[in-house]
Amino acid sequence: MNTPLAASTRLLSAVAFSAALLGFAPPAPAQGAANFPSQTITIVVSYAAGGPPDVAARMIAPAMSTILGKPVVIENRTGASTAIGTQAVARAAPDGHTLLMADSALTVAPNILANPGFDPQKDFAPVAPLLRTYMTLVVHPSVPAKSVQELIAFAKGKPGELKYGTSGIGTPPYLGALAFIQATGVEMLHVPYRGVALALNDMVAGHLSLVFVSQSTAASQVQGGGARVLGVFGEKRHASLPDVPTFREVGLDTRIMDEGIWFGIVAPAGTPPAIVDKLNAAINAAVSEPATKSRLAAADFHVSGGSPADLRKTIDENTVYWREAFKRAGVIPQ
Repeated sequence: MNTPLAASTRLLSAVAFSAALLGFAPPAPAQGAANFPSQTITIVVSYAAGGPPDVAARMIAPAMSTILGKPVVIENRTGASTAIGTQAVARAAPDGHTLLMADSALTVAPNILANPGFDPQKDFAPVAPLLRTYMTLVVHPSVPAKSVQELIAFAKGKPGELKYGTSGIGTPPYLGALAFIQATGVEMLHVPYRGVALALNDMVAGHLSLVFVSQSTAASQVQGGGARVLGVFGEKRHASLPDVPTFREVGLDTRIMDEGIWFGIVAPAGTPPAIVDKLNAAINAAVSEPATKSRLAAADFHVSGGSPADLRKTIDENTVYWREAFKRAGVIPQ
C-alpha cells in the first residue's frame, strides 16, 4: 500500500542506510554519569596561588578525589581580572572534567571589561554553591574614628582625605568599599594594588587609612595592634569578632554584601545534568566531611553547600545587582 506515511517511512530508511554507507551515524545520546569521571578532574582557579579561591579549592579537592575515585587537581590561570581562567572553562568540553572555582568576580567582570569573553548566565552550568566569606572594615590606628558612625562623620567632613586600598576594581576588597561608599555617600580616594596583602601592609605602615578584607586576612595585624576593625558585613556578628557590630546594626544598608562573598563550582554550559548532579553530590559531601569542614572554618570560610538551582539563583541575583551598582559608581568597562 503506497500511502504518504509508507512513502515517508521508506524515504527515512533510505536516508539512514545511505548515511551508514557514508560512515555517518546518528547523534550519540547525552553522556550519563555511570562512567563519570573517566579521567582527572581539573578545577581552574582564576587567581594566583594563595588567595582565598585557591585555598578553598585546594582544601576541598582531596575529599572530592576520594569520593569520585579520580584525581582532582587545581590549575591557576590568572589575568585580565579573572577573565582568562574563566574563558578557558567556558570553552572547555562540557563533560564535567573541567570546572571553575567561581566567585563574585564571575558576575562582576562584565561590568569592568568591555569584552570579557563570557556571559556569566549563559556560558556556565551551575554545579554547587560552596562557601561564603565576610569582609571587615579595618582602619589604621591613626584614624581618629573609633566607630563606623564616627568614620562616616570624619569622611564627610574631609571628602577624599581617607585613602582605601584594594586588590583592583572588581575584586572583593573593592566590592566591600563600593557597598560601603554607596550606603553612606562618603568620598574616599581609591588606591589599587596588585594584591590585597600589599594594600594591608601599606595600611599597617600608615600609607592608607583603611581596607576591606576578610577577618582571617587582617587577624595578625589586628591582634598585634597594627589595625582596628570597626565593622563587618553580614546578617549577624562574627563569632571571631563578637564585639564588632555589623553594618546593618549601625543602620547601613550594604545590601548584597551582607550575604558575603560567595564561592561555587560551575561547569561549561551543556554539561549533562546527570554529571552535574553527580558532581553536586560529591562536592556537598566533600565540604561536609569533618576534617575538610574544620580546615575551612579555620580559614574563615562559612560552608554553604546546596543545589545547582541555589547557585543559579546567586549568579542571577549578583549579575543584576552588580550591573546596577557599577552603573551608579560610573565605572565604564575598559
